[in-house]
Amino acid sequence: QISGLRITEMRIPNLIMRNKSATLGCKFEMEGESLYSVKWYKDGFEFYRYVPRDMPPAQVFPLPGIDID
Repeated sequence: QISGLRITEMRIPNLIMRNKSATLGCKFEMEGESLYSVKWYKDGFEFYRYVPRDMPPAQVFPLPGIDID
């Protein structure tokens, strides 16, 4: 049996007007496994990382045009 991450919902707007905010979202099922990390990328560059075991667990990487609240 193969188990792992199963993405159940992904919320990413198709279009965002300049200087407007957007909310990104991802829902998933772990199928009995523990979460290692979640990473978000834009144009091949990582801008957000969440690793529950790290301290702090969330990291933001500067990327032009991306502001994280």
